[in-house]
Amino acid sequence: MERHTIFQLLGLLALLLALTLPGTAGYVEGERLFKAQCSSCHNGYVPADRIKENFFEKENRLLNLRAPTVNMLAWAITEGPRKIGDPSDAEMRQAEIEEYLREVLEHPEQIESICDANVKRYYQGKQPVIKLSDEELADLAAYLLEYKAHRQAKEPPVIRHLGKGFDANQLLAEAKKSGKVLIIEASSPHCHYCKKMDREVIQSPEIRRMLQKGFILAEVNVEESRLPLGLDKVYRKITPSFFFLSPDGTLLDHFPGSWTKSDFSRMLEQYAPKQR
Repeated sequence: MERHTIFQLLGLLALLLALTLPGTAGYVEGERLFKAQCSSCHNGYVPADRIKENFFEKENRLLNLRAPTVNMLAWAITEGPRKIGDPSDAEMRQAEIEEYLREVLEHPEQIESICDANVKRYYQGKQPVIKLSDEELADLAAYLLEYKAHRQAKEPPVIRHLGKGFDANQLLAEAKKSGKVLIIEASSPHCHYCKKMDREVIQSPEIRRMLQKGFILAEVNVEESRLPLGLDKVYRKITPSFFFLSPDGTLLDHFPGSWTKSDFSRMLEQYAPKQR
């Protein structure tokens, strides 16, 4: 095959790959634009628990933020109580976010319109007026829309949500190969404390690091599946409940109920592989 034909095929392959990844180019350009134009006021990623501590415990004295961080901004625009646009209409939502960004960049004081009333009072100082082209606004909107998905791709979910018919032996094989302790969580989609613990404990940066280092955490919806590996025999019908197992399936301990971050951290420290 001639060299120029190979290059043509490679070019076509690259084009097809780009077409299968919609928004990627816009996200990359939007990220570059955000760093160049917005980072002087808007800090980069800050974990949610640290943001809460900063505003609700330290009155902004911890981080001294003068504007929302990038993840605060992305959340407010795409998920917050005053989110922009209808998630079910992607095209229209993109256009509405672009128009919103145009307004707040040219009239920075309007950014408060989507901010939490408890935190916007801490933002002080006049932000610069920024004017962007239509193409730049589209890239910036794509960046904020895709921010959460891209960040989650860099940080894989810490909880495996097991569906019906899952194979517990595969989890044991993975635990044995990795040397990690297996944790089975008994959960329910209607359990308030399950959701609260996931949000405030499991997803906290400290607990995430501990889990990713030495554990495999798998959640079983007990309303649709039975607990595997004979755990039904010791299950007290309390959600959430956490069962710690060795890679060979031996039950090490059982902790029914919801736990604080410090309590759950002590459990993980107790059964971390290096301490067993």
